[in-house]
Amino acid sequence: MANVLSEPALPNCASRSSEVLLKEDLTPMDPLALEAKAAAEADPTDPEKWIKYGRVLRRQSMHREAIAAYCMGITYNPFYPLLYRHRAHAYINIGEFAVSAATFEIALRLDPSNWDCWYHQGVAYYLSRQYDRALASFQETLKRSELFDDIVATKDWLWMTLTRLGRHEEAAEIVKDIKPGHEVQYADCGYYNRVLVYNGTMTPEEALKVAEENPDGHYYATAAYGIARYYLSKGETEKAWIILKKIADADSWGGFAEHAARVDVQNWPN
Repeated sequence: MANVLSEPALPNCASRSSEVLLKEDLTPMDPLALEAKAAAEADPTDPEKWIKYGRVLRRQSMHREAIAAYCMGITYNPFYPLLYRHRAHAYINIGEFAVSAATFEIALRLDPSNWDCWYHQGVAYYLSRQYDRALASFQETLKRSELFDDIVATKDWLWMTLTRLGRHEEAAEIVKDIKPGHEVQYADCGYYNRVLVYNGTMTPEEALKVAEENPDGHYYATAAYGIARYYLSKGETEKAWIILKKIADADSWGGFAEHAARVDVQNWPN
């Protein structure tokens, strides 16, 4: 287990920079953040207090400060997997996708049963354009998926990853069992409609109409990104580009779809 903490390309959590970042508040903190910070510093060996502090910071979009908080927690609790999990999420927020994937790897070595870490490691690999590794992570995720919602979300990413790798028959096979008429717990996320588009039980125009009618810009990004990937799989690059550019240019928070669209635009047409 000692080798777990020596992964390459990760910041040194014991470095003074984390302490400085926590002491020199780069962005004014609200009372909740100050309260959470005081609680963590008063009982630094409690990992959950550092996690709570980091989550409060992330809700204020203070992602680098959150990373510093998780790092401080790790110095006291180096074998607590959830600290690495939350730090990995924060790395996605700031666009450090490869570092995020490596951080999830540490969390998974400490707790290989964690569905969330397998899933989001797959997302981080996808965003860093490491599609073979993303595929492996999503395959592990699917093995651990029990809820219908989790199965749908995982199969969605598997379909996109497989088509990226040119494995279109496998992609079609992976989504063929998802049928219309299911109730999903997070229906507003758009994954379900995306999968229905992939397997031909909903048209991309129908799914886009639903997305465009939702006032939440993040909902549009989530639903429309998969449709852009569907258009690309069919060789309809102009339609895909219009959607990807709209998502990438929107002033909405950095969810996975927004990050993915910006990566695709930056690397267009590959």
